[in-house]
Amino acid sequence: MIDWVVLVPIKRFADAKTRLHPRADRAAVAEAIARDTLDAVAGVARVRMILVMTDDPALVEDLGLPVAVTVRTQRVPGLNNAIADGLRYAQESWPEYGQAVLLGDLPALTSEDLEDTLAAAEELPLGVVPDATGSGTVMITAEPGVPLIPAFGVGSARRHRELGHRMLRAPEGLRRDVDTPEDLQAAIRLGVGRHTSALLGLAPSQRSSVRQTA
Repeated sequence: MIDWVVLVPIKRFADAKTRLHPRADRAAVAEAIARDTLDAVAGVARVRMILVMTDDPALVEDLGLPVAVTVRTQRVPGLNNAIADGLRYAQESWPEYGQAVLLGDLPALTSEDLEDTLAAAEELPLGVVPDATGSGTVMITAEPGVPLIPAFGVGSARRHRELGHRMLRAPEGLRRDVDTPEDLQAAIRLGVGRHTSALLGLAPSQRSSVRQTA
């Protein structure tokens, strides 16, 4: 069994791409989605470290997750540059762990779905999970000692496959990243985590779980 460090890049909440919900501030929605994503990651037993790359001071101040977390401030522009910087730090700090990069806008992600997908990733030197459209990427993985080269952006699933990643089958909750109001509605139909549910006035979902502290 491989233990994992999961790198989650999270940009400044005020820079959220669109007004995601008519009754809620877009920055608040983006923060709730990010916190639900981190909750799901924290509930995976084989995740030993969460590495958050962010330029948002509000996120740095308080995460409150029941798993080891390292937060690094993004010092270079661009998503792939920030991820590459984080991966170098992860390799230096935890070389014995597998590495995964997971986008921070997955409100319907559950710990169980991520646990199962990481278990499947143990069988591949390099893995990739495409987004719900099949063209983008929500997660890439590497076994310990295998370097990851991030190539996120439009058409990134194809680029990651060209770099040697093999496709990992994953449930829709892991593949449903949120960039638009339509994406958010699709995630809500799957069931979103406690932060997004509370912000939008939805009934609490039973889909997400967080590891309990002893």
